[in-house]
Amino acid sequence: MGFAVTENHDTKPLIQPTWHTCLKRWCASWLHWPRVQRRASREDWLFNGTFHEASRGVLMMAQLFSIMPVCGILAKDPRKLRFSYTAGRAFYAYFCAIGIGFLATMSVYFFASKRYHFQKMVTAFFYCYNLYAMYRFGRLGQRWPALMVKWARVDDSLPPQKGLFERAVLAYRIKLCSIMVMALSLSEHLLSIVAAVHYSNNCPAVHDPYEAFFKSNFAFVYYYFPYSTWRGFLTKFFNVICNFMWSYVDLFVIVISMGLSHAFRRINAHLFLHKREKMTEQFWGEQRQKYRNVCDLVTTVDDHISAITMLSISNNLFFICVQILNSMNSRPTLVHTVYFWFNLIILIGRTLAVAMFAAEVNDESKRPIEVLRTIPREGWCLEAKRFAEEVTTDTVALTGLKFFSMTRQLVLNVTGAIITYELVLIQFHKDEASDVDLCKLKRMDTL
Repeated sequence: MGFAVTENHDTKPLIQPTWHTCLKRWCASWLHWPRVQRRASREDWLFNGTFHEASRGVLMMAQLFSIMPVCGILAKDPRKLRFSYTAGRAFYAYFCAIGIGFLATMSVYFFASKRYHFQKMVTAFFYCYNLYAMYRFGRLGQRWPALMVKWARVDDSLPPQKGLFERAVLAYRIKLCSIMVMALSLSEHLLSIVAAVHYSNNCPAVHDPYEAFFKSNFAFVYYYFPYSTWRGFLTKFFNVICNFMWSYVDLFVIVISMGLSHAFRRINAHLFLHKREKMTEQFWGEQRQKYRNVCDLVTTVDDHISAITMLSISNNLFFICVQILNSMNSRPTLVHTVYFWFNLIILIGRTLAVAMFAAEVNDESKRPIEVLRTIPREGWCLEAKRFAEEVTTDTVALTGLKFFSMTRQLVLNVTGAIITYELVLIQFHKDEASDVDLCKLKRMDTL
């Protein structure tokens, strides 16, 4: 007769690994020969229609500039995504965050110690904004794998996409929009370098062109620290990271909006395709459930990125106001004039693009009512009524920290605010000029 034996599955290994073994494992995982890249196959160029697959290139581009350090971006299966604090891309993000934090600290100190000049405040705001944006993307990177798994689950529940073109249209739209936004951002940054070089060459006190360029652009650093070549290029590297992040915040909101509006567009296309058929109550129940899944996805995504949306809108409005205020000043050269107006046009266009693409989510969520209004009396049922009530009463849209919803009404409000600010500045400038003329006349009368 045997005795019962209690099994303990939480047993520890007989030999505990020493620190030598742990060090060898760590070195083996980090110090290894790179894998040989395999030749691309036909499956690599085919799309399955998911948002994760469509946005892989954008996120991979962001990781080159230390944003979103998530592992497994290129995998087609979102379940292979993972976030690791000890990955190489995470350490690269830590390094860039330390550098940007140093620039933000020095710019704030330089602004506070030099009589609170407005242009120095703009520089401090720029670096503090990018530092906070990097923090928000780091927080989002921790939740990104779970978010993409849920998004893929919602994509699988939507009506199927027929043909290769329908499955690839979202990816190509995202790629085209990303290329346009980043190309304009690169052009604007190169033009700013040309303007800065043109201005720094006129400085007779510094004979080295590199030293003159870095000291004129990063005076808040080299006012307190001595200049060196490696320090100058390292400072410029962090500045390039900030300029990319400045544009990538807007691009990220646009890409997320394109993915959500595409999900609603799939439901709308399926409804318009079957609107002439006799639809049963079961059909309307299934479509309402799919619509509800996408609405829940919008709410979940908004909970994750609402702070980034608020950053995008507030930053663009701030710099548009700054540029409009600077429009009253004269520029020293033609290069500075071209750079100023090119920068202002890009800012306004990017702000309108973010608002319009984000408003598409709300527009596409209202389109099912066009099909529901065509239902005949004999085809009206309880599920169709519930579906119509959800479409008409719910406000499905991205928000900025729940303060405002990204709808087309917001575009009009933002445009009206910019025009009002411009008119106020013009009137103020005219009043100031008239006051100067009156003072001159009074002086002439006294003489």
